[in-house]
Amino acid sequence: MKYVFKNYVVKILALLFILSSNAYAQESPPNIIFFLTDDQGWDHHSVPMFEDEPSTNNGYFKTPNIERIANSGMRFSNAYAAAPMCNPSRRSLHVGQSIAQVLFTGKSEREQAAALTIGEMMQTAGYQTAHFGKWSPGPSESGLDYYNVTDGRLGNAAGNQNDPDDPKQIFGITDRAIDFMQESVAAGEPFYMQISHFAPHTGPEALQETLQAWRESASARRRNIEISAMTQDLDTGVGMVLDELEKLGVDNNTYVFYTSDHGQTTRILNHDPLTSGKGTLWEGGIRVPFIVSGPGIEQGSISHERVVSIDLFPTFANLANVDQALPSEIEGGDLLPVLQGLEQGKVDRGREELIFHFPSGSGQADFRPMSAIYLGDYKMVKLYDTDEKMLFNITEDLGEKDNLAKELPAKVDEMDALLVSYFDEMGVTDFGSSARGDQGNRPAGNQRNRQGRNN
Repeated sequence: MKYVFKNYVVKILALLFILSSNAYAQESPPNIIFFLTDDQGWDHHSVPMFEDEPSTNNGYFKTPNIERIANSGMRFSNAYAAAPMCNPSRRSLHVGQSIAQVLFTGKSEREQAAALTIGEMMQTAGYQTAHFGKWSPGPSESGLDYYNVTDGRLGNAAGNQNDPDDPKQIFGITDRAIDFMQESVAAGEPFYMQISHFAPHTGPEALQETLQAWRESASARRRNIEISAMTQDLDTGVGMVLDELEKLGVDNNTYVFYTSDHGQTTRILNHDPLTSGKGTLWEGGIRVPFIVSGPGIEQGSISHERVVSIDLFPTFANLANVDQALPSEIEGGDLLPVLQGLEQGKVDRGREELIFHFPSGSGQADFRPMSAIYLGDYKMVKLYDTDEKMLFNITEDLGEKDNLAKELPAKVDEMDALLVSYFDEMGVTDFGSSARGDQGNRPAGNQRNRQGRNN
């Protein structure tokens, strides 16, 4: 009888726990987990970026947990990082401003530091906030409650610790993130957490068993197996977080965002069918994976809407029901209408065109001081070392192979006028006109030449 009664009590307690977890999920503001990887190319994973059409590189990666996010949410085929290098890309997304406004308008460091960050904004909405892993902006400016309390500042580095059990600190970062999730849920507090992995930045590190499995695989002779193994370990860390969400009973009330800070360096891996890579405004440098799951998002859906990492700021603000007006300097647009299938799936940024500006030397292959502007199906690239303007139908020509500038001069003039107007409005002062880059032809999609800097 005692045994039966004890089992009955255990079942009642378990039921109460489940009910309380469900009530928490329904009544609490949604949690937000933001995975930001380092140097991960647009298709350097196993999620097809178009409907039922595997990308060139998909077959060389095994990322079933990134696939879990895509299968339960929405992937974006047409997504961009704010900048083609680590530090500027992260600085931009944390303040919702383009890199042109953040770095190239002559603002002082004090003026830049005064900008409201995502972390500070989320705190005002009552969120517990945390960051784990790689960091570029100073943590004192970020507005985070919980910041790498075990490791201290990890900074803008490669993340190598030469620890065979924790390559690229993937599992240490993940364990601390899970601890934070558990503490937040136990306290009944909504949480915002950025998990900023060093992987798959070079030099590669991976678990020995993962690396050995890739050495024995059929594709080992065809690609960089160290990068493939490191990416698989990264994916394992992602899966550990997703599993914990389910254990805590808050997976149905949590948005998961997954993207990269820019493309991979071409001295390690190419981005076929995209051109070039890290450190440039060619598609391989700034086009990145962007996958989101969460409440109200159609499972396995795909959007071809053009999105950029600075859109995260207003999106997180909407999800968190931030009641204060956002700073007027914010250039990103709210993604929620797209994610939830509202308003014909458009992102309103106040301007139709999307602009990137990167005149500073990156130290990477194919760097040239340049700007890029997207409008509808077209992308115009403006090169400041030669004053050349190149036009591509980027919808049909992902590899930027067919320069249409001579065929469509009116479109070039239209887009150049928008670019000049934007720079005047922002007060951009740096165009890198004296910086002489590679003045040869446009790089090929799989070009692998000069070595670049690590970050």
